[in-house]
Amino acid sequence: MKTNEGLQDREKKPLETPETAGKDVLRNVFRDRVFNGIYQGTVWQLHRYGINCKLSGSVYAVSEIDGAIPLIHGPKGCAFHQRLTPRKVYAPVYNLPCTDLDENDVIYGGEEKLRKKIYEVYHRFHPSLIAVLPTCISGLVGDDVQGIITEVKVPCDILYIPSEGFAHRSRESLDLLMRDYAESWKDPTRSPAYDLRGCGHEEVMFSLVDQLMEEQDIVENLVNIESFGRFTYGFESELQEIKHIFDEMGVRVNLTLPTCTVAEIKRAPAAELNIVTRNIRWAERMKENFGIDFLRKWFFYFGFDGVEKFYLDVASKLGLDGEADAAVKKEKMQALGELARYQRMFARDDFAVSTQGFFFTPYLVNMYVQDLKLPIKYLCVDTQLLKGLNISDRTIEIMMKNMEEAFLNWDLGFEVVMNPTLDEMSEIAKNVDHVLSDRITPPLYEKGGGIGMIDISTTRYLLFRTGFRGIVEFGKYLASVLHRGQTKRNRKPIISRFDYDTTYYPLLADPMCMASQEMWFTMWGMKSEKGGI
Repeated sequence: MKTNEGLQDREKKPLETPETAGKDVLRNVFRDRVFNGIYQGTVWQLHRYGINCKLSGSVYAVSEIDGAIPLIHGPKGCAFHQRLTPRKVYAPVYNLPCTDLDENDVIYGGEEKLRKKIYEVYHRFHPSLIAVLPTCISGLVGDDVQGIITEVKVPCDILYIPSEGFAHRSRESLDLLMRDYAESWKDPTRSPAYDLRGCGHEEVMFSLVDQLMEEQDIVENLVNIESFGRFTYGFESELQEIKHIFDEMGVRVNLTLPTCTVAEIKRAPAAELNIVTRNIRWAERMKENFGIDFLRKWFFYFGFDGVEKFYLDVASKLGLDGEADAAVKKEKMQALGELARYQRMFARDDFAVSTQGFFFTPYLVNMYVQDLKLPIKYLCVDTQLLKGLNISDRTIEIMMKNMEEAFLNWDLGFEVVMNPTLDEMSEIAKNVDHVLSDRITPPLYEKGGGIGMIDISTTRYLLFRTGFRGIVEFGKYLASVLHRGQTKRNRKPIISRFDYDTTYYPLLADPMCMASQEMWFTMWGMKSEKGGI
């Protein structure tokens, strides 16, 4: 049943854009990098080689919920290591109680410890929600976690999340996903309906739908937005722009999931539409349970035309065809007008771009050329890291082939150079005015080849935003860097003096580091669909 009640009763505060609020979107992103990305260069290595089991993702997702406490049902070592989560390494999850299972519990079971710990957690923290996260040990022992949760009576909600690490995804999953994405670059209608079970985040979302959400009267033109979390660069300013555009369209945001309160999660089924940014499994279950439709934010929603299409597709899902067109067009044209001054500046020079072949590479490069009007002569694509992620040579071959076909169809007009050496990069740099790198590698090139690069690894996140302002702010940032002549500097930062491994940057080219890396990938390679650990 649909209703307009709730919207009329809500306090309608004017939604401020970053401009009217006196806030700069770009400054917001760099502020978040300072406070949230202090260890940015090592975060991905931590996730890749250490803190990467399903439990890690579940701990982070639960920590996003206001008033929730994650309770780990397992050994104390699991709780100790999961206090650090790659999404916010600078801020450990201090409130992370654990049942402290030991050898005796492996034999006799840990159900009684879990029962007592739930009571203890409630009386200590008084949370709105206790999320019980089993580990490999409790999963293998076979503790009846769901049964204990049903028996325990405390004045708060208790959530069971299947976070056992041994149920992590197989090593082939990313390879298959990358191949599906490569095929969809040629035909976006074939976008993969992937499901990365085992990341931890997806398990939390699914559990919230099944165990916490409650039946609601659906409010017209109300939407839920799945978020990557408040620790994503520029999260607040991006959400502000989304709300501003939605407000112009006559659409309201109910909540950002899971970055909200427990009470808000219970009211999530009041929305008419879910906007999905990660996996769709939870949204499919929500549609099954409550009849709420969803829209997946795919890679083809990037760029000015893509963002416009996204908002028009949202309008279509809500039955607002034609009513939102003028509002979206107005925002788009205003942004294009602001970007024009930077486009004229870029047109004076030649550029080379160094990037990695990954999910969104073709559409990201298309934005560089079509939206920002960068005169790109060379696109240098590094696929070495993909091999370290168990991406097969065949999949990489398909990716490069489809990528080049997309560039040809779009008539982008640059030369594609695959896995250039330092000498080749040095020669390319001599033939252009500026070299941009959208990955964290400039110190590597500056040391090995004396190649001055503009590091856009942080600011490129602006191009993935669900709005037009991010593209403008990226152009503003790049124009300011070019104006300062940063690429012609003679000084070398201290970080460029280290010896890095050329494939697994920022790992140091140190025998102990590389031996550990090799051991890790050998062990990970044993975990496959065809058997193994």
